Amino acid sequence: MIGQKENREKAIKKVKEIITEAYKVMYSDPRKCIELSKKALLLSRDNDFKIGIGMAFLHIGLGYFHQSNYFKALHSYLKAEPILKKAQFWYGLRSAYNNIGLVYHQWNDLERALEYYNKDLELEEKFNDPKLSSTILNNMGRIYLNLKDYDKAIEYFQQSISVCCEYELPHMKSVAMDNLGTVYLMKGRYTKAENIFNKAKKIKMEIKDHAGINQIFQNLALLYKEKQEYDPALNFLDNALIYAKKIEEQNQIAQIYFHYAEIYEKLEDFPKQYQFLQKSLKIAEPNEYRAIMQKVYIALADYFEHSQDYKFALIYRKKIEKLNAFFSDEKKNQAIQEIKIRMEVQRTEREKAILQKQNKELETKNILISRQKEKLEKTEKKLKELNQNLEQRVQEEIVKRRKQEKFVIQKSKLESLGQMAAGIAHEINQPIGLIKIAAQNLFHKFEQNKINSKYLQEKSDFIDQNIKRINNIIEHIRLFSRDQKETKQKFNIAQTIKDALSMISTQCKNHNIKIITEIASEEYFTLGNRYRFEQVLLNLLSNAKDALDEKFDEFDDAKIIIIRLYKKAEKIILEVEDNGIGFDKNVLESAFDPFFTTKNEHKGTGLGLSISYGIVSEMQGKISLHSRKGEFTVARIELIGFERERKVESWKLKVES
Repeated sequence: MIGQKENREKAIKKVKEIITEAYKVMYSDPRKCIELSKKALLLSRDNDFKIGIGMAFLHIGLGYFHQSNYFKALHSYLKAEPILKKAQFWYGLRSAYNNIGLVYHQWNDLERALEYYNKDLELEEKFNDPKLSSTILNNMGRIYLNLKDYDKAIEYFQQSISVCCEYELPHMKSVAMDNLGTVYLMKGRYTKAENIFNKAKKIKMEIKDHAGINQIFQNLALLYKEKQEYDPALNFLDNALIYAKKIEEQNQIAQIYFHYAEIYEKLEDFPKQYQFLQKSLKIAEPNEYRAIMQKVYIALADYFEHSQDYKFALIYRKKIEKLNAFFSDEKKNQAIQEIKIRMEVQRTEREKAILQKQNKELETKNILISRQKEKLEKTEKKLKELNQNLEQRVQEEIVKRRKQEKFVIQKSKLESLGQMAAGIAHEINQPIGLIKIAAQNLFHKFEQNKINSKYLQEKSDFIDQNIKRINNIIEHIRLFSRDQKETKQKFNIAQTIKDALSMISTQCKNHNIKIITEIASEEYFTLGNRYRFEQVLLNLLSNAKDALDEKFDEFDDAKIIIIRLYKKAEKIILEVEDNGIGFDKNVLESAFDPFFTTKNEHKGTGLGLSISYGIVSEMQGKISLHSRKGEFTVARIELIGFERERKVESWKLKVES
């Protein structure tokens, strides 16, 4: 049973992914939208996922709609409607009602279109979505545009654009702008219309809305036709036809052919006019694109009358009358007006209900505010009493915190020394080994009675140098491990790097890690505690080593740590880069938080970077991490640079590893 449940959950997740992908391509590739939606339908049926079945039918319809196959689109929408209604999936049901309205709108059946737009609006309280709201406002504007109520149309389109701007809905914004441009075109305001069309075209190009781009090119063609600039108008139609054919949108192809015919009539090229009218009609009649059919019938009737072929002119006049009877039905027009009035009343009532609800919420909030005010007054009294000794408590807490910080830093130092014990032992063992060999040589020469004063002096100096080397290492470890006072002084960062590497380079070498240093020949001085800063370096180098060990095998020779030290303006920049495991963005955001670590409990406490952040901040510097998962990590420190008080010969640090 558990396995079946998991399989069903996976299938439902897959359906959602497929539907999302189908939605993305419905404008640019309607055929793929249909194919993906049918795949989602089969998967939803197999797993009895009702919402998935409804949304699959809805998106099959969207694919057919953007191919201008309105019969199949409506058939799919009507299948989706009862399923989504029963599942109470209001977003899907609102989308279905809106798209059914769009089909009837395309057929010029404004009564049915308004009926379904109204159904969409009635569900606004159950599911209020900015995208759906902007869509319905745009569709209402188109109704008023069809009825030539331009001022009302502009009002709705501008409301739709405002919603789109507020909620960042580029596609719907471009659609509403396209329609707004059409209104200004019909009002004869060509410059304003062209500006709006070009803005809409830019958005549609960015989101690859091929259907919308085709419509914009058509509108620009109409605009230039009205300006009697026929060559650019024909060019725009050529572009529109390319995009319409790309997505097989038959309604738009028929519309474009009709626009070609209009322009060729203006150019008095009547054979081409007739050719394109026939092309348009060949698509419009089988699909019942009534608006286009009416325009073509009128143009053909005029064409045959002009040619004095009155028989065919009469045939098309009768077809016009038949269509006009459909468009001018008095009952239909009356119903449209009634629905328009009802919609406006309901819209007002909805707005009134929302205002009443908001007023009730405000009253409740006012009561809560009054209660909170009383509580605040009481709290303020208590605060005044507490403030009398608050400063003393704060100072005590600061002292306590500083002690804790010092303890944590000291503990971290000792942990670092423990982790590097093997490397430090190696550093000490090497000069001890040399002293041992020198002593053996002396004893051997002594037995052979071959010791002279020069040889004795050389060996003594050699042994003394190595003893000093051991003393220096032990002294450095003693100073580093000591609980340092919070004193600040100038120190050479390059020398601190050298000191840090003396304690960790052997450990890196044992792990087959190559250390590369890129340090300029000058000395870099800053202000701070050199031993605390050395701890920062050791933390970063230790993290880099662990990241490399996690990514590569033990004997892999691809492990690299790069240390860079350079100046940028007045700042000294220190970078520690490794080509290790890297981190995701969400890990980087938490990297400096105390106790945050990606290592297991035996490898780290999560305090290294947090301590490093505090030490660098005390030096008035900045520390940051840059990383890419599986590729690299760069730790970057910015510090204030200081000039050295006396001139010394510059040096270049070299470390072999």
